[in-house]
Amino acid sequence: MFGLYPAGPQWVRHFNAKRTPHEIRKVLMDHAGLGAGIFHTPFGEHRGAVLAQSGRFLILVSAVEATTAELAVVPDVQMQNLLWSFNTGYANQWGSRELLALTGVDNWDGLIRRTSAGYAAVCQVLSDAIDGSLEKRAAEKANAATAPAPDQVIGRMFSNDDDAAWLPSDYLYDAPQEVSRCVL
Repeated sequence: MFGLYPAGPQWVRHFNAKRTPHEIRKVLMDHAGLGAGIFHTPFGEHRGAVLAQSGRFLILVSAVEATTAELAVVPDVQMQNLLWSFNTGYANQWGSRELLALTGVDNWDGLIRRTSAGYAAVCQVLSDAIDGSLEKRAAEKANAATAPAPDQVIGRMFSNDDDAAWLPSDYLYDAPQEVSRCVL
């Protein structure tokens, strides 16, 4: 299906979904803000078509018109080549200026840390899109936004209303009861 990529097997995560690739793509675009892929094949034929993209990471699908989706998350071609250089001992061919120009980070430690965190985040988003929790969170957020917020002033003013019973007739008994006598 997908095959090997230059960065190595540690930079490929496979997913299976019981949804069509087009449904997953729509969810990723609508609820996760990922960019839509145009189903091009950057690694060659039979190695996955780009379903969606987030930064330097691609979500590939094995068959575009399938009823179920076989997916993989991989770094893009440029990041694949950088990671291959790092993994095979050619990291010293890249200077800090080149790394900064290509990735925005000027050292390998920072690049690997940022890439690992981004990769994990994209894998989690795809997992959430597959199991439906991404749509569920979006619906909950929409419901919370439309629900009226409790009035903060009223809540503080009357927070202890029911601490003691009070009836309007209580005022009648507060003052001492004196019967005034009319003197004639």
